[in-house]
This record gives sequence, C-alpha cells and structure tokens, in this order.
Amino acid sequence: MDIQSYGNAIQKVVPGTFVPDIAPQPPAPAAHPLTGAAPGETAATSFKDTVKSLLEGVNDKMVTAGAKEVALATGRSNDLDGTIRSVEEAGLAFQFTEAIRNKLMDAYTEIQQMQF
Repeated sequence: MDIQSYGNAIQKVVPGTFVPDIAPQPPAPAAHPLTGAAPGETAATSFKDTVKSLLEGVNDKMVTAGAKEVALATGRSNDLDGTIRSVEEAGLAFQFTEAIRNKLMDAYTEIQQMQF
C-alpha cells in the first residue's frame, strides 16, 4: 500500500469508528503459481534472464559490501552493524548462488551420462 492510498483511506474513516468507508475491491485475477503471469498472459522471462538477474543481484550485494568495508576501514564510516549485515548478506547470497551452480552442474553431469 503506498502513502497516497493510505492517506486517502484515512480521510474516508467515518468519525466515531475505526473502520474506513471503502468500497469493496473486485478480486484480482489469480496469477499462475510458477510464472506469476495472470490468466491469458504469457510469461516472457526465460531461464537465462532469471539466472542473469540472480547473478546481478548477488554482484550488487557484493559490491555494496565491499564499498562498506572500505569505508569502514578508511574511517569514512562508523556503521559497523550495517557493514557486518551487508557482508553477511553478500556471503549468504554467494553461498546460495554456489549451491545452485553445484546442483545445475550435477544435473548436467547426470544428463551427460544418460544413454539414449
């Protein structure tokens, strides 16, 4: 919920009650559980795009953690908690990515060993 819709809802509160006077919203169409696409839509995200966005996110976390480490080490920052949190988050993201890579490599090796 964004700030404007929250403000609009607050203005519609009936005096003497805590319930906003908001008309019921029609239900949103159910999204496909795997692709996130609404009925009648096709998802245009490929596996390559998904992996690329995952790796870009991990890279961003690692660059941010590195910048915070340098800032802390050079005295430009005193945010020890934020630096530790950022470094741990980047480390976990990297471990997750490495685990995915290992699973993909195992699956590729298994497919290679199949006889047709």
